[in-house]
Amino acid sequence: MIDWTLEYIISQVLVVIVYALISMSYHYNDRKKILKINVIAHAIHSISFLLLNGLTGFAMCLVYAVRDLFFAIDEKNRKSKKLTTRDYIILLVFVMIIIISTIFTYNGLGSLLSVAATLISTVAIWQKDPKYYKFLGVPISLCWLGYDIYLKSIFAIVLEIILLVSVAIGCIKELKNK
Repeated sequence: MIDWTLEYIISQVLVVIVYALISMSYHYNDRKKILKINVIAHAIHSISFLLLNGLTGFAMCLVYAVRDLFFAIDEKNRKSKKLTTRDYIILLVFVMIIIISTIFTYNGLGSLLSVAATLISTVAIWQKDPKYYKFLGVPISLCWLGYDIYLKSIFAIVLEIILLVSVAIGCIKELKNK
């Protein structure tokens, strides 16, 4: 049973904003725009998870926001789009942050779905080509859907399903552009 507290209602309103932003990001081909939108979306999403007592989701969304902010700043200062040893070290650092955050916020097997989504997303956005972000959006979205079900976040469940459709449309657009 869902307890319609003020915190729950606010979390659901925030979720609507988050999913509108994330849906937009799947339709951009500019990695910088994707990163900027995601920083905002995931910062807001972390608050919605905190209101639902989803501590692992809260931590994972903070990792998302920090990661995307880091990548946006790093991209602005880079001259080459090729992956270097430094990039692999950065990926490893973010994976370690995800693992450490999970240790401190784990609250049941369902919480690991947010961790899986964050790991897949980190690899996807770490790639320099936005098509990885678009195509890996499907398993990412499925993991978040499972986590939303685990938390009983009604709006997030409905909007995650809509996001899956949006991701599919983004993938189709990407395939047509080839």
